[in-house]
Amino acid sequence: MAPCTFTLLLLLLLGPSQWGRVCCMATPPEVPARAESLHGPAALLSIPQDTLTFPEHGHGLRRQDTVPDVLIFPEHGHGLRRQKRDWVIPPINCPENERGPFPKKLVQIKSNKDKETKVFYSITGQGADTIPVGVFIIERETGWLEVTKPLDREEKDKYVLYSHAVSANGQPVEDPMEIIITVTDQNDNRPVFTQAVFHGSVLEGAEPGTSVLRVLATDADDAVNSNNGVVSYSILSQVPEKPQPGMFTIDSSSGLVSVAMLGLVAEEVPEYTLELQAADLEGYGLRAIATARITVQADGMSEVGNGTLTTHVLNTATGLPAAGLAVRLAQLQEPGPQWTELAQRHTDADGRCQPLLAPGQAKSGTYKLHFETAEYWQGLGHTSFYPFVEVVFIITDPAEKLHVPLLISPYSYTTYRGS
Repeated sequence: MAPCTFTLLLLLLLGPSQWGRVCCMATPPEVPARAESLHGPAALLSIPQDTLTFPEHGHGLRRQDTVPDVLIFPEHGHGLRRQKRDWVIPPINCPENERGPFPKKLVQIKSNKDKETKVFYSITGQGADTIPVGVFIIERETGWLEVTKPLDREEKDKYVLYSHAVSANGQPVEDPMEIIITVTDQNDNRPVFTQAVFHGSVLEGAEPGTSVLRVLATDADDAVNSNNGVVSYSILSQVPEKPQPGMFTIDSSSGLVSVAMLGLVAEEVPEYTLELQAADLEGYGLRAIATARITVQADGMSEVGNGTLTTHVLNTATGLPAAGLAVRLAQLQEPGPQWTELAQRHTDADGRCQPLLAPGQAKSGTYKLHFETAEYWQGLGHTSFYPFVEVVFIITDPAEKLHVPLLISPYSYTTYRGS
């Protein structure tokens, strides 16, 4: 199609109000343009890199990045794509922890009015004239936007600035334009386990696939736009290696530890110690180490017969069992407010633990269940309004089966007598 025919069709589609604009933007001076059929590939305008330009007539900044921006004439003649009054400006990416030298140039801002008058540039906003002040500066006459020091994404991941252009007498020659600077991530933080030691329990003879406990490690790096903060879990060692190594396995993504092989016998190995690793970069980056202690319960201990005391803890914030929560049982000794600790447990992956009172152990009296909720919530990255939860109750019939469930959130808890 001849250039004049294309221009005529474009003007007819856009209407009179857009004619002047199309003429100045479709074929700007010193900018190569390519136009094809309205129903074929879109018309493209290529622009030099690393320059932000105030277009003529105050229509907003055009961003030139390492990937050239494209102004698209839609097939159905809806005009150039716009966002309110301004062109859409992609964020400027600035890596964290850069070495310099500083100040370091990021991008140049230009106004087309500099052909008519002397133009001076300035910036305002976060990192310029508001806290943190002075992180970004602009060369007053050239319009080069510069960063003055290394950035830290974990401290602040985005800055919003506004560029201004004025004439020698201080009169604005352009409307202020928003510039977003995104701080891109580097893998400069190692994973951190929420606990140094995790506890779990499992019945002897448990089948492969039985859940035991879940571990958690956090990483301050970016896990959305990169794999710097993506943590992968593994088991480094098992002590003792009886009846053979590899009795347990861990899901590399979720941190769920489960039984891998048959052969758990409480009388032979009552407790296993696992050395766990969390590594970012999906297992190939920085690393952290923690320990898991797994108690093997004798089969008889799992029987909830007459006179036993059990509990079950649920996390109402997630709707899942509360695993790894420490539970202690104490009995009030008469006379006087003296508590004697009888048992200590950790909830398993199902939020349960072995019975706190074995058959025949219960006696009439006052008892207290103490739940270490603050440590549990801290392990999940939350703060808890309650440092712990204590449930005091009375046993009047030692032969009666007792079950005390607990429902918890960071700011509330509920308990009742279960069955």
